[in-house]
Amino acid sequence: MVQVVGGILSGSLALIADALHNFSDAISLIIAFAARKIARRPADASMTFGYGRAEVVAALINYTTLIVIGLYLVYEAIMRFFDPQPVDGWLIVIIAGVALVVDAVTAALTYAMSKSSVNIRAAFLHNVADALGSIAVIVAGVAILLYDWRLIDPLVTLLIAGYILWQSFSEIGNVVRILMLGSPPDIDVNRVVDELNAIDGVASVHHVHL
Repeated sequence: MVQVVGGILSGSLALIADALHNFSDAISLIIAFAARKIARRPADASMTFGYGRAEVVAALINYTTLIVIGLYLVYEAIMRFFDPQPVDGWLIVIIAGVALVVDAVTAALTYAMSKSSVNIRAAFLHNVADALGSIAVIVAGVAILLYDWRLIDPLVTLLIAGYILWQSFSEIGNVVRILMLGSPPDIDVNRVVDELNAIDGVASVHHVHL
């Protein structure tokens, strides 16, 4: 909320972009926490395989949200190139600096768990992207203070949006693969079948699921 207000008062689209990303990050942490609680429930009559996939669904929601935000920021940045606005550099640097500290602390808290859960990894990557976005906004604020270069604000916004989109599209494929029950990408299915067929006493291998 501070970043949104600061972005409006300073006229900085980059600060508002960082605010939207931070907002999506906060929501992603709430979704990730709720999904992790659900995933730990034991299997029952209605969910005989258990609730583990809840974390994968949460990751899909988070990445989809990031893609929507990234596309929106690209549009807004392009519009700002055609109509540059005056920007208050000091306000940008101060608010983005505070946001950077918060992002860095949150990323540190989720780092350990991100190695074992696609859900927490999505939340962790949200935080890393936020921290990088805050750094970019600080650089933009300094450039505006030193050189009054207004176009750097939408330029930094495009960089933030580009990173968000690259990050999301590179990760969402694995999440969709899990939900679609795809075989693990690092396993050669035909080789597995050949290895099984080669075992003495195995007549045939069919209807293989990995």
